[in-house]
This record gives sequence, structure tokens and C-alpha cells, in this order.
Amino acid sequence: MFKNIIETLSNPLLYYTDKSGNAVFRNFCLTKNTGNMYTTTFSKQNVGKALEFRFDLNRRLKWITFLTPIILYFIFIHLNFSMFKLLFFELLCLGIIFGTRIHFSSLYSEYLMKTFGKYELCEFAPPVPKHKIDEYVSVFKSNIIILLIVLGLYFLPALLLQLTIKMTLSPKHLHCKGALALSNIYTTFYPKSEHIYDMRAFSKFMEKDYEGALEDYKTVIEISGHRFTKKDCTRFANMLLLQKKIGTTREAIELYDTYLKKKKLSVLQESQMLWIKSIFKIENNITQDIIQDYETLIASLDEKDIKNQFYISSDLAYVLYLMQEYPLAINNYDSLILFAGENKDMFAPELKTIYAERGWARKSSGDEAGASQDFMLSGIPYDELKNYEPSYESQKFLVDHF
Repeated sequence: MFKNIIETLSNPLLYYTDKSGNAVFRNFCLTKNTGNMYTTTFSKQNVGKALEFRFDLNRRLKWITFLTPIILYFIFIHLNFSMFKLLFFELLCLGIIFGTRIHFSSLYSEYLMKTFGKYELCEFAPPVPKHKIDEYVSVFKSNIIILLIVLGLYFLPALLLQLTIKMTLSPKHLHCKGALALSNIYTTFYPKSEHIYDMRAFSKFMEKDYEGALEDYKTVIEISGHRFTKKDCTRFANMLLLQKKIGTTREAIELYDTYLKKKKLSVLQESQMLWIKSIFKIENNITQDIIQDYETLIASLDEKDIKNQFYISSDLAYVLYLMQEYPLAINNYDSLILFAGENKDMFAPELKTIYAERGWARKSSGDEAGASQDFMLSGIPYDELKNYEPSYESQKFLVDHF
């Protein structure tokens, strides 16, 4: 069947008279019954008019076949990517092309019946030598190869643009305006790319276009759909910073929560994102709901998931210290030390860190003796203890390696 379609598409002939004197016009079918046969002959003038009508339909069909994928492509690349949309646009493209072909087939059939009367369906098999048919097929295949080369030449600059943008954003050749201009060219002609939007967001931030950078992060999060990657941690953290710059801290937190709901997160990923938001809240003196958020996450865990319960509870104790809730932090560290002591085979490395952190909590609350005891139990050299005090750095714009 595929061979028949290739031969039908490659054959330029539209009319012939067979050995019996029957007039056969080629129709628009691609598989079988590709000819409309009349058991008579017609004048050259009438045949010429019919072929002119057919030529006009062919010309319009070629333009529709050529322009439809291009128009749909430029619509598709400016939408948020999803497999459903990709499938929809592919089916829409095929539907338009084949729907047009069916419509033109109907028009041509009506023209033939109106001009010459009823016809019989038959195979369109003009008396052409096999070597001529092979020549038609060869030319057709050559045209397909040329088309593929043209497509390759069209998409080759996309790779070159990505490499050039990456180079212009390297520390040695930092040129954000150039990278921004190239990114805009890319997004105009090629499908949305997470990598491009990440680089463009950085370029806009460096040019102090905070609102534009924020919009690019929103876009890249939309593009990636429900999938969560390591880069999303950086994107969400930068979203907090950017929204705060152009709005308020509370608006930043609301935006963070809104976009985070679009992601499907594992327990580890949930804890990472809660950590980022909690540090942001602490830095901006909005500490309400932090404890409740951690308790809610811990309560959602399976009872048998003791590792995640332990590590998330450790995060909570750490955050309580940063909130200067030292008595609550000490209580949490007490529970963690008791649990880790009962499960040394799983949490022995973490036990010394917890002792050190509880020591700092006791020291900050005025219990010097208790702090000294915890520091001793941790087994950490005295000159290294400072490295174990819970702390955080002021939020900055984060940049992943491009």
C-alpha cells in the first residue's frame, strides 16, 4: 500500500486514453480506484478544460499542504508544551490536509459528472514504461530528501543559538544584552525550551528587568508541567526573590504556593520546597505557619517511613532554632536524639550533628552547662563546633550552570 501511495504521489500524469479508447482521469485517491473512466473519448478542448480545473485544484492543495504545517507550527511553539497539544496539532494538521483533499476530490468529481456524465472507478494505470515510473519515484524521493535538508537547515540554527547564548552568559564572556537578543530570536522561531527560558530569565535579571525574569520563570514552570526537577528548586527560590522585588513578601509566598501546586512532588521534594519557603519567611520575619506546615507534612507520612520522619523533624528543629524558638527546638532535638540513639544503625552519622545543634540551642537559651555537655557528646573538635551552629545566608539570585 505504501508503495502504491508513493507511486501515485510521484506520478505527474493526470489523464490518458487506454488501448480500448477509454478516457481515464486521475482522481485524488491515494490507494485504489485512483481513476475515473469514461468508455469514450473526448475532444482535446474539453479534456484541456478539465485538466485546467484539476491543475487549479492541485495548485491550491499544494499551498494548503505547504502552509498548514507552517502556520500550525508557529501557533504551537508559542503555547505551553504538552503531549496532548502536540497530538492535537498533529491530528489537526492531517485533518486539514486530508479534509481539503477530500473536498477537492468532491469538487473534481462534480465537475467531471457535470461536464462528461457518470464515470466508472478504475485503477489509474497509464501506459508508461516501468523505467519512467521509477524515474518519477526517484524524483519524488529526491524532493523529499531536499525537504528534509531544508528542515535540517531551519533547525540547525536553534542548536547554534543555544550554544551562543550559553557562551555569552559564561563568566568570561558575560554579555546579557546579547544573550537576551538571541533568546528572543530563538523563542520567535523555535519551540519553547526550558533551557532557553532559564538563560533568558538570568539575562533579564542582570538587566534589572525583574518582572520579565519572573514571567520567564512562570513560563518555564508551566512548560515542564507536573514534572519536578532539581532546577525547579532554583526557579522557585528565584521566583520568591523576584516577586518580592516587584511586589511584597506575602505576594511572593502566595505566588510560590500557587505554582508549587502545579507540581507532583515526592516527600523529599516537598521537604526541600518547604525548607526554601521557610528560610524565606524567616529572613523576612513572617514566621507564622512554619511550624504548622512542618507538622502537616510529617503527619502526612506513612508510619513506617521513619527515615523521612526523622529528616523532616531534623529540618523542623533547625528551623525552630533560626526562628529563635529555642525551647521548642530543644524539645525537638531531645526527641530526635532519643530516636537516633535507639536506631544507631540508621542514624549514627546524624547523631553527632544533632547533639551539636542542640548544644547551640541550649547555649542560646542560657544553658551553658547543658551546651558544654552536648558539645562533648557530639565528639566534634571544639574549633569545628561553630560550623554546626544553625544559620542561613541572605537570599540571593541563584544561577545554575547553563
